[in-house]
Amino acid sequence: MRITNYISGIITIVIGGFFYAMTFGFKKLGSQLIGADFMPRVYCILLIFLGFILLIQGYRDKSENDDKKGTIIHSLGAMITVVLYIIAIPYIGFYLGTFLMVLGMLIFTKIVNKFVLFLVPLGAAVFVYVAFEKLLSVSIPHGMLFS
Repeated sequence: MRITNYISGIITIVIGGFFYAMTFGFKKLGSQLIGADFMPRVYCILLIFLGFILLIQGYRDKSENDDKKGTIIHSLGAMITVVLYIIAIPYIGFYLGTFLMVLGMLIFTKIVNKFVLFLVPLGAAVFVYVAFEKLLSVSIPHGMLFS
């Protein structure tokens, strides 16, 4: 996993740095102490930190054999699932899309417990609904099917 951790760490740091730089274009409203850029910056710093952890793990790992085929298949599967999720949200809505994406990721990682396969995606969708739509009054896309 040494090379994989190096590559993943560098990519993660670059992505975190890119999006951190993008937050400087966010507008501030008058006398706000914390603006729209605050949480994205926190997430970007966390992403950069996690990228450094991957680099350190790659440095500390002394094994040379990578399961490249399995790693690439899992990485591509996860990326394809996320891309399909992003494409599907305007059509099927955020909640159904989130449920299906989390379910797909669980199935892809070979989770077979039917209890987990149902409750984790449902919990993710319910959490977003309660935390963002109800508590924070954030508008969540419901999709063309449910409009």
